[in-house]
This record gives sequence, structure tokens and C-alpha cells, in this order.
Amino acid sequence: MSLFLVSACGAQSPSQPASGGSSAGSQAEDPTLAKIKSSGVINVGIEGAFPPFNYFNSNNQLEGFDVDITNEIAKRMGVKVNFVPTPWDSIITGLLARKYDIILSSMAITPERMQKVDFTDPYYHTGAQLFVPNNSTVTDPTKVKGMKIGVTVGTTYETKVTDLGAIPVTYKSDELAFTDLANGRIQGVVTDRGVGSWMIKDKKYPIKSVGDPLYTETIGIALNKGETGLRDEINKQLKAMMTDGTYTQISQKWFDKDIR
Repeated sequence: MSLFLVSACGAQSPSQPASGGSSAGSQAEDPTLAKIKSSGVINVGIEGAFPPFNYFNSNNQLEGFDVDITNEIAKRMGVKVNFVPTPWDSIITGLLARKYDIILSSMAITPERMQKVDFTDPYYHTGAQLFVPNNSTVTDPTKVKGMKIGVTVGTTYETKVTDLGAIPVTYKSDELAFTDLANGRIQGVVTDRGVGSWMIKDKKYPIKSVGDPLYTETIGIALNKGETGLRDEINKQLKAMMTDGTYTQISQKWFDKDIR
């Protein structure tokens, strides 16, 4: 979910982070993993405004694909989760300040972000999509020069909209952007294709997607640099989830398909 480049959301075709199996040596040398195991709690930075991946429901409880994935990883690690809802434009800053141990919030792996943080193996793949009102005459997602296009502040979508010559109108969340789109205040929104599809289905907004995704994104879990043991432990749990079918069950619940 940017030039701030902290995503949802990412740039095109980043190099993959190095993956690795869990090892006793790397875990023993990783104080963050030792702290998590000792306290029995993993602190997780999450936006909470990116449905259906992570959002607050009508009971003000966090839910979504990211939430279910986080809970499953924690269960397999034998720890509890403490979610720390954080605005997207400061979520990496919070990780660097160690306000939480990881970010699991649909963050795309980009070269810019990899200069600041490390990533686990990808846990899903997606794409950036243009959404417009049903009565819009736009048929090519790249032909939006001069148009007002809504994006969440601090995302790679903002960068792409600028590159296309459109006027980015920034919002704190996608839901605010889609509300303005439905009310005719902007001419389009660029965001994750899953988010837009959820808005159409759940909110009944009179909008549609246009063409193919503008670019694809590879999504990972962010953690502070050098925390090899923690990264290896999370990768081990992700691999096990994908192997035993649990990941597919969670994905089917939210998207009716496997999005890995």
C-alpha cells in the first residue's frame, strides 16, 4: 500500500529477498526473536484501513486477510499477537523506532524499502488497478493525464499516478478516496485490485475497474535489518501454511481463490 515508499504497495518487479530455513544459529543471535519467545507476544504494525486485507469492522475489531495470516503465524510460533494500528505514512518509521516487531500490512517489496528494512518471502502477489465511475468514458488505465486520481498518501500508487501525468489527490485511506469517487469529487482511484473489488462488492459503489493492472506487486512482511532469526522463523511458518493448505483456506475465505 510510494516515494515515501512505505503500500501498501510497491514498485514493479523488485528483486526477491533472500529466503532461508530456520536455523538454531541465526535464532540464537537474534534478540528480537528471543524477546518474542520470552514474552510470548509478537507486536505487529498494521494499517487497519485497507479492506479486505486489514480493516476495522462494525464492532471496531480488526479483521481481514492480513489479520488471519498474522494470527496463524503467531499460533504456529506459540505466541499471541498485539496489533499496533498505525497510519500508513508512518508505518515504517514505527518499525525503525521498534514500536512493533514486524509490519504485516500488505506492504509491497520495493528496492527503496529494502534500503531501510528487510522482508520475508512473499506471502501474496497482486496488482495496481484504476477504478472509475460506471459512467466514465476512460478505457485505458494509462490515459489519465490531467485527471484527478485518488490515492492513499505514501503509497507507490501516488508515484504511478504522477508518472502518468495525472493529478494525485491524497487520502488517509482508500475508503475515503472511494467515497469521494462515488460522490464525483475525483475522476478515478488507483489502488490494489482486491481492495477496489471489495469496495464494489461490499459498499455497492457505482464504480468499475479499467483494463489490466498498471503493474504487479510482490507483498512481504517487513522487519528490521539484521533480524535473520525472526525472518527465518516467519518464513518457516509461511511455508508450512502454504504446504498444509491453511494458507489456501484463508485466501479462499477472503478472495474465493488462492492469491499467493
